[in-house]
Amino acid sequence: MQILLSLLAVLSLGHVQVPASTAQTSTIQASESVDLAGSSAAQTEYDGVFMAPAVDDGRGTPYIVEKSDNICGLDEPRQLTNPAVVDYDSLIEATDEYRKIQKDKIDPTSSEGITLMTKARARVLKACESVRASQGHCSVWKDIKRRDKRSVDDITDEVKRQL
Repeated sequence: MQILLSLLAVLSLGHVQVPASTAQTSTIQASESVDLAGSSAAQTEYDGVFMAPAVDDGRGTPYIVEKSDNICGLDEPRQLTNPAVVDYDSLIEATDEYRKIQKDKIDPTSSEGITLMTKARARVLKACESVRASQGHCSVWKDIKRRDKRSVDDITDEVKRQL
């Protein structure tokens, strides 16, 4: 229990001495790391061993999410207020680039296929961001569910009109 309280103190103070037993003292400290995208993640060090932060799957929020399913907007489940969902595969299939791959029988793993698929994903992202902003959604997801089983707004049709 004392370790849990100490970990909470680490997040707010940055460095705390915690007695592990009456004979020894262990040091717990938090260090801040910043990735190239500019977001920061706290790492916790306990006796020289770094422990990665837990993956946030939306527990404690009304949503069940996988961060990899985020297309645009907020990607932290605790920040979500009005997310939307799309059928991503059907949006990709609706792009001119994907149709060209199908029509000309281009190998998707070839350089031309990769270039076209990248352009198709960028086109879908731009359309999702446009609809998200215009309709007041906080984020757009490939898959997101509410814990209380209520539906999440599906904006696939609006995004298709933007393509």
